[in-house]
This record gives sequence, structure tokens and C-alpha cells, in this order.
Amino acid sequence: MIIVVFLYLSIQSLHYIFLMDSTININQIVNEIERLDYNDKINILSRIVNLLKREEKNHMATSVTQLKGLGKDVWQKTDVATYITTERESWD
Repeated sequence: MIIVVFLYLSIQSLHYIFLMDSTININQIVNEIERLDYNDKINILSRIVNLLKREEKNHMATSVTQLKGLGKDVWQKTDVATYITTERESWD
């Protein structure tokens, strides 16, 4: 999770902090962050969380009702009672 956060930070906001070109990689970012003091690390983490929260608001939540009928073609030739019986027998 932390690596994902650092990667996100590199893409979104570290370009102007480190003034590096697109060849920067995650290990370089982590190395730079490790050199910071505790408060600066907390500041960076806070900024990442805020960026993710803003981005989350832009993503539409999928409603369970939108999933209705998904994969129904897979089950068309399956007898439900037989399937359930077979599954229950496999538990023993």
C-alpha cells in the first residue's frame, strides 16, 4: 500500500518538488522521502490522502443493482438444484 501511495505521489505531485524528469522511479522517490524528517513525511502522507480522497469523489460508485444479470449466460445450461447438491457434497 505504501509503495502505491508513493507511486501516486510521484505521478501527481513530486515533479515540482524534486524537479526531476520522467525517468524518476519509485526507489528514488522513497529514498528522498526517507531523508525527510518525521513532520515532512507526515505532511507528504497527508497530501497523498487528500489527493486520493478528491480522486475517489470523481469515481462513480457501482451500485449492486447495476450487476443484475451479469454472467447469466454462464448459468443458462446449469440446473440450480443439481449444482447446489454437488457443491454441498464437496464440503464433506
